Amino acid sequence: MEAIIDRRFELLQLLLELTVQQEAAISDGHMNELMRVLSQKQRAVEQLVQASEQLKTERARLGEAHRVSEEHRQRNARCDEMHRELMAREQASEEMLTNSRDEVAAQLQQNDGSRRAAQGYGQQANRGESSGGSTLDLSQ
Repeated sequence: MEAIIDRRFELLQLLLELTVQQEAAISDGHMNELMRVLSQKQRAVEQLVQASEQLKTERARLGEAHRVSEEHRQRNARCDEMHRELMAREQASEEMLTNSRDEVAAQLQQNDGSRRAAQGYGQQANRGESSGGSTLDLSQ
């Protein structure tokens, strides 16, 4: 059981390190790097789930009679803390990514509006119409 606790600890450390890289990729807008990090995280998460299931099975099989060292009891408690930290940082990363997406969408919308205005002015110039307001069409 102690080996499984050690494995969970290592995987959670790795996931926290990858989360730092994920946060940097999001804040820098490096989406290719983000995809690479997320791929690595996915593999580590799958391994963490497997280790957690093994630990749960071992606890059920051995029951209360099996004792682990105080060091591993503390390490397991630290795993729980790391897991909570990981979940909180994942939530924050998701919010950062959503904000980034919304900012890009707003910029695209603004750029599209500018493009349309420029096209409108270009069409008006091509028709030989004045944009200076020096003529007034009262034909209606």
